[in-house]
Amino acid sequence: VTRTLMTVELQLREQVEPAEKLQAPALENVQYQHAGYEEALAGAGADSAPAAKPAPFVRQMGKIGRNDPCPCGSGKKYKHCHGKLA
Repeated sequence: VTRTLMTVELQLREQVEPAEKLQAPALENVQYQHAGYEEALAGAGADSAPAAKPAPFVRQMGKIGRNDPCPCGSGKKYKHCHGKLA
């Protein structure tokens, strides 16, 4: 706390006003929405059809248990080999 109090620099009103004038022009050109925002809002209401559900993922091989041998052929348990990465 003492360090903060000792390093604080007080600014006079004469010092603050010129700094605010320099920042004001930069803030005038700020846009908070991207260019296609209005088009996206207009298009959202027109397309009211529900999205199709994606097909469920089907594994080609059975699920590997953590204590099963690793399919890479190392001889280690899956949890100590490639299962450690997941």
